[in-house]
Amino acid sequence: MKARTFLALALFLAASAAFLAAEVVEEIYAVVNEEAITGSELRKFEADMIRALRYEKRGEDLEAAVAELRRNLLDKFIEQKLLLSKVKEKNYDVDADVEVIIQEIRKQNNIASEDDLKAALAAEGIEYADWKDMLREQRRQQRLVAEEVGAKIKVDNPQIMEYYRGHEAEFTLPAELTLNCIYLARPEDGSLPQEKMARILEELKNEGFVEVAKRHSQLPGAPESIALGTFKPGELDPKLEEAALALKKGEASGWIETETGFYVIQLAEFVPQRLREVREVREDIIRILRDAEQQVKLKEYIEQLKKDSYVKILKNYE
Repeated sequence: MKARTFLALALFLAASAAFLAAEVVEEIYAVVNEEAITGSELRKFEADMIRALRYEKRGEDLEAAVAELRRNLLDKFIEQKLLLSKVKEKNYDVDADVEVIIQEIRKQNNIASEDDLKAALAAEGIEYADWKDMLREQRRQQRLVAEEVGAKIKVDNPQIMEYYRGHEAEFTLPAELTLNCIYLARPEDGSLPQEKMARILEELKNEGFVEVAKRHSQLPGAPESIALGTFKPGELDPKLEEAALALKKGEASGWIETETGFYVIQLAEFVPQRLREVREVREDIIRILRDAEQQVKLKEYIEQLKKDSYVKILKNYE
């Protein structure tokens, strides 16, 4: 299970069952298979969904997501109610699945014990038993979607190859430059350490790069390692990158002046840009295509549920 954040999941699950808690007879917005949807249910659902969104989004993204939620709140609520109604017919046993999910949530969020988990939920005003019930409902919904929608989706080789050829940039690994260096810090008075720089270049003519770098480089840890690091295009100072791309493996540059100091770089390794083979990304492509198709098929399935059910909207929720 992909974990965004533990608390976001908790809030989402609480929101998904908001309608189960309403007891007060009040303003009715819709009727679904003889069950009324009340204003208090919708307000609680809205508040919990917004709280969950705040864990995932910020700024303008959050504002846009909240606006979208409010425009479609009643429809979303009806859809969840229809799905949960269908789930009840199936009587899935998901207790073992739920225990695995809980353990994964604890692991991914560094929650040491069940008591710590309960405390984290309590801090958000959520009872552990209620949260666990919501996990069961979510897992049952996942089982329903897998059976009624996912099982009918087939991804064949022509689809895989079409996606692969149309998204080569997505599967292209950038070039990588592994560099060693000799670094001299810029003197406090801003002067150029010309004498030392000339001496180092002279020594490089007669000695190996490693020996000279370990003796002179002022890079932290230089006596143990002369490595500057491994970089993709765009990650280096532009002056260093331009010089590095002009080198062959094992070659060293002249002095390169940057804002922080002076470098001589050596190209230790160069891995050119490459397109990953289709066999390497096949499973990723299948997942992408299945997810996209499932979104379409799930909408169709929910629309069919609406046609097969009694759904009467009495007023808009604003």
